Amino acid sequence: MSNNAANKTLKNILTKLGIKEITCHGLRHTHASVLLYEGINVQYVSERLGHDSIQTTMQTYAHVLRELRAREEEKALMVYEKMIEEKVV
Repeated sequence: MSNNAANKTLKNILTKLGIKEITCHGLRHTHASVLLYEGINVQYVSERLGHDSIQTTMQTYAHVLRELRAREEEKALMVYEKMIEEKVV
C-alpha cells in the first residue's frame, strides 16, 4: 500500500465520519506530540517513531520540547515557593 493510497483511504473514512481531514503523516506527528505532552520520555518517542537518532526527534518536536521545558521551570519554581511558604508559616 502506498502513502497516497493510505491517505486516500483515511480521507474517505474521515469524510464519512464528519471529521476534519488529516494525513497519515499528520496523525504520526499528532501521536508523537501527545506522547510528549503526556510526559513520555523523548528517547522512547524517538524509538517508537523509528528515528535514526534522538536528535531527529528533538529537532522535529523542538516546539513541543520548549513548551514542556517552560512547564518544568514553572513546576520547579512552585516547589521552592512551597518550601518557603511552609517554613514561613
